[in-house]
Order: sequence, then C-alpha cells, then structure tokens
Amino acid sequence: MTVVLLTRPGQENDNLASRLAGQVAEIQVRPLIEIKAVALTQEDRRLIMDIDQQDAIIFVSKSAVRYSLPELETYWPQWPVRLNWFAVGFGTSLVLSDHGIKADYPAVAGSEGLLELSGLQKVKDLKVLIVRGVGGRELLASELIRRGAKVTYLEVYERRTTIDDDWRDLSPDTIVVVTSIAALDSLRAKLGENVGKYQLIVASPRIAAQSQDFAQTTIAAGASDQALYDAILESL
Repeated sequence: MTVVLLTRPGQENDNLASRLAGQVAEIQVRPLIEIKAVALTQEDRRLIMDIDQQDAIIFVSKSAVRYSLPELETYWPQWPVRLNWFAVGFGTSLVLSDHGIKADYPAVAGSEGLLELSGLQKVKDLKVLIVRGVGGRELLASELIRRGAKVTYLEVYERRTTIDDDWRDLSPDTIVVVTSIAALDSLRAKLGENVGKYQLIVASPRIAAQSQDFAQTTIAAGASDQALYDAILESL
C-alpha cells in the first residue's frame, strides 16, 4: 500500500492533500519545517517606510508575503505607483493578489526563473528589495548585484526543524514529497541510516542533486500543487 507523505510547513499541504484524496491509498501530513516570524529591527521598519524609494521588490516565497504584508500595509494603505513587484512563482503571486498587488512571476518558480524575467534584466543602479526568510539562497541577490543592482534584504521569518523526530513507523512504501533543501536535510536527519529505503518527489533539480542517497527521486515540474500532484500520480 503506497503512502504519500506531504512535508510542507503548516497548512500548505491542505490543498494538495484534498486533491489526492481518493487517488492514493493513504495520505500523511508531517511538516519537516516550521515557519516562525522574526522580530523586525528599526532598520527593517525604515526599509518598509521607505519602500517607495525602491525600484523593485521581490518576494521569494508565500511565507515572505504572509509575514511582511501586514507590516507593509500598516505604513502603506495605498501602494507606491512606481514600484515593480515580483513573485518567485504563481502561488506567491496569488497570495500577493489577495493584497491588491499584481506581481510578475516566472513560469517555473525559483530564483533561476526570476532572473530570466524581462523586468529584471536591465537593473543597473536600480534599488531592489528582496523579502525572504533568514539565511535564504544568495543566487538571486548575487546575480542582480552582478547586473549592477543595489540589493537589500528584508528578512521576516525563519525556518526551524520540527520536533517530531520519531519516524520509525514510516512504511518503506512511502513516497515523500520535499520542496526545499532545508526540508530534505531535516528528512535525512530523521530517517538516519534508513534513507535508502524511501522514494522522493522533489520540486527542483537543485533538490534532486542532493538526494542521491535516497532510493529514487522524481523531479516535479515545479513546486506548485499541480506540478506535485502530477508527479505523485506518475510515481504510483
């Protein structure tokens, strides 16, 4: 009996779990990472108050939107007209749209896709604010800086490994869905020497490259619910 294990933080598994109901024998939800807000500094609040001085603002995850927009809306009942908004993918753009923001986003979610957008090609001397979690990837900022942009971070959340460490009851028939490097690291720590028994579905080639110690890895066409859903059904 195949078990599909969803590991995203909090309620981010709900929609995919609903779609899979009736399609797989059993669905389990065990978040590998918890997302927690971080206290904003005075410098952070100055950044928020002065976002009209930025040329572009990039949100690298849904959590970046959820943990920053309430603060932004405190200072900006109306959004600055000249600010260009970007989202890491379609899902993040949908969360932004709930706040009246239309953001440009790549067809395939990720920093690589963002860097291919036309609006981020000619950025010399432009000010770009990246909203993210503590200690995120540096690829996006590094490349924008190489193109001549002036990049600043607004870090609004942090990732923590979940405390649920007892995974001894995990069936060898389990397909584990992993959407980040942090989640993969957490999974590996929980499974220990048993990692070679399990099949993975991952959201990107970058994650797959670090999962060679698992039994099998399937790369989904992205981190969206649709992409993960398709990959899961193809793996059954």
